[in-house]
Amino acid sequence: MTGRFLFMCQPDHGHVIPSLAVVAELVRRGNQVTYLTSPTMAGPVTQAGATVLPYDSIYQDVELRKLEDDPLGLLSLFLDESTEMLAAAGPEHRPDVIVYDLSVLHAGRILARKWGVPATQLIPVFASNAHFSFLSAIYAEEDGGAVAEFPGWVDGMLARTRDLAEAHGVRADPTELWWEVQDSTLVALPRAFQFAGDTFDERFAFVGPCLGERRFLGGWEPPGDGLPIALLSFGTVLSSRPEVFRTCVRAFAELPWRAVITLGDGMDPADLGALPPNVEVHRWVSHLDVLRHASVAVTHAGMGTVMETLYRGRPSVLLPATAIDRLSARRVEELGLGRVLDSAVLTPDRLMETVLAVASDEGMRRAADGMRREIEAAGGTARAADVLERRLAA
Repeated sequence: MTGRFLFMCQPDHGHVIPSLAVVAELVRRGNQVTYLTSPTMAGPVTQAGATVLPYDSIYQDVELRKLEDDPLGLLSLFLDESTEMLAAAGPEHRPDVIVYDLSVLHAGRILARKWGVPATQLIPVFASNAHFSFLSAIYAEEDGGAVAEFPGWVDGMLARTRDLAEAHGVRADPTELWWEVQDSTLVALPRAFQFAGDTFDERFAFVGPCLGERRFLGGWEPPGDGLPIALLSFGTVLSSRPEVFRTCVRAFAELPWRAVITLGDGMDPADLGALPPNVEVHRWVSHLDVLRHASVAVTHAGMGTVMETLYRGRPSVLLPATAIDRLSARRVEELGLGRVLDSAVLTPDRLMETVLAVASDEGMRRAADGMRREIEAAGGTARAADVLERRLAA
């Protein structure tokens, strides 16, 4: 049975890219996929076989660094983004199944009710249930302890959610729209990596990272010099801090290693100045290609990069930049999969010492390989497509 799917995600590479292999698999199976996102993501989305439904994104023009530790600002931004998405989705775009990223859950859940179609949420970070709350954990991480209740501004966000729903003819309790456990969720983590993973029921499919061809990122092969390899990638926030990259360059200039640095759109490679011969810089390159040959990854602990690293069974050195990053870094460290450093006080010597320690730690290598096997068993892209196709009968 084939059908029409509508994917919904803000133009964030860390959220769109994890869904593209699933899109490609659905298309390969004969389904039609429309992807509601910004025109800036049209290239990789169309390469995956989907039709882009564009909308005017607010998210893509915001300086995310200013929101790195401002949950209210970030949640308000996602609600604004949902508003723009809903404005672009006309009745002629009604699918058989809606698939929405957790960040724009307001848009996905309102649209599913408005059109009366089944929906599945995609979670590229930690999932939440009665035993673990991703939002509460972020606050607890920031405050250094447990959070008894959400701050007062949550009431204002709930009111805005209710108003947005009613503007589209949907009358629903806003707390239900925000926090009710959905009847279908794909989580791009293996259950073993999830906090309180054993407490999640059959409504959650922990499929692990969904990875496929990423030709739009460009391939990579080692130069054949025999040096051990490290991948360095720091996401949107740290990519606006060139001093972090310069520290890394100085560290690897002193090591008999090859460092492969990816910058994305956040920084001009020229800002790094002259580079030693063992350090190469790219805007985009396939992390999976580099990690196939790497001994260690040095990243900001963004979940997508964490999962790519563990998919290849590699340990990490983590420089978390936001409260969300610090939560995933904490999980990596407590599972023995890597070590965490503070980017604010990072020095070349400290980075060198930590990279060498992690790369030579047999226990970490075993733990990372164990998580690789968990990811393999989770099912990935094929299992995610199976779950979505079963929604056609809902």
